[in-house]
Formats: sequence, C-alpha cells, structure tokens
Amino acid sequence: MKTRTALLQKKAALPALCYLVAAVGWLAVSTWNFGADMAAKANGTLREQPLAVSDFALADLEVTGTDSGGATLLETTSNDPQMILEDVSAQTVRTVQLYVRYTGTVREMCLYYTTAPGQDYSQDRRVFPALQPDGSYLYTLPRTRLVALRLDPCSPEEGKTVAMAVETILLNRPVAPAGYFVPSWYQLFCLALYPGLAAALLSWLGAAAALLPRKR
Repeated sequence: MKTRTALLQKKAALPALCYLVAAVGWLAVSTWNFGADMAAKANGTLREQPLAVSDFALADLEVTGTDSGGATLLETTSNDPQMILEDVSAQTVRTVQLYVRYTGTVREMCLYYTTAPGQDYSQDRRVFPALQPDGSYLYTLPRTRLVALRLDPCSPEEGKTVAMAVETILLNRPVAPAGYFVPSWYQLFCLALYPGLAAALLSWLGAAAALLPRKR
C-alpha cells in the first residue's frame, strides 16, 4: 500500500511542478506588465485618450453628419473602409475601444498595427475585437512598439453600404491594478492546458530515456 501511495505521489509531482512553474511565470509576467504600465503612466506616454473621427485619416468612408446625441455619422463607399492613426510612436497604446452603432451587415472588424516606420499593414499584425457588456468593441494590442494603427470598422458586402454612428474611440481603457493579475478565459484555458501537456511530454521523455541501453 505504501509503495502504491509513493508511486502515485511521484506521478503527481511532475504535473504539480509544471503547474507551479506556470503559476509563477504568470505572476512574474503580470507583475512586469503592471510595473511597465505604471512607469509609462508616470512619464505620460500611457494615458486614457478619447478620440473623435476627425482625429483619423479616413479611406472609403464618408462623413454624412452628426446625430442628436453628437455621434459622427459615417457611410462606407467601398468594401474596405479604413480609419487610420498615422503616428502613435510617441505614446503607449494598449487598447482601442470603439463605441459605435451600425446599420447594415458589418462582417469582419479588425485593427491593424505597424511596428516600424514605412511598414505595410499585414494580416500577421492585426487584432480582433471583444464585444463588451456596454455594446462597445475592445481591441487589445500586443505589448510591442507601435507606430501606426488602422481600424477597419467593418467589411461590407460587395455593392452594399454600412452606416455607422461613431460616439467615441477610446485609447487605453483604464485597468485596475487587480486587473493585471486576473487572466482572461483564454488565458485560463492556456494555463490549464499547457502545463498538463508539458508534464505529459516530460513524463514520456523520462520513460523513453529509461528504456535506452545504458553504457557500461
């Protein structure tokens, strides 16, 4: 009985170690991100900043007026409308939150970014929004140097238009300190999956190594 218990404890030790390493790594990365953002806030490069449509260069979008609530009314003129911030290199941008109402079939929404001057926009450098409880769309950008942003607010069907009422576009939604340490559902999934896979792989490698002939 003692031998069986010891064997079970030994088998459980490797997964426990992998999950412990993952937890410590998550805490270390979260602490680093929190410290980096606090430093950026202190030097003024990371700040909450509401933007209007007029702050963007528009492509294939026509301003048609404003509504009674002050939202800017836009209408697409092709199936590839774009709103471009040509230079954000002097500031830190973590998130872009779009407050907008649509009329028409929106299809794909995405936010492109560049990391060097003159760099072309690429599908390898884009993020997609998460719909928020208040109806806004939140884009979370990678923690890298950003030079320019291009918001593609919709992707109309060929030959059709989409009308938009843009209330505001917010850079850097405020995050409470605790928010840096609370993983998203996707991050929780990764924290649950990958340490287990790592433990299984290490266990398999250990078993394979034990079967190899030893040198005498």
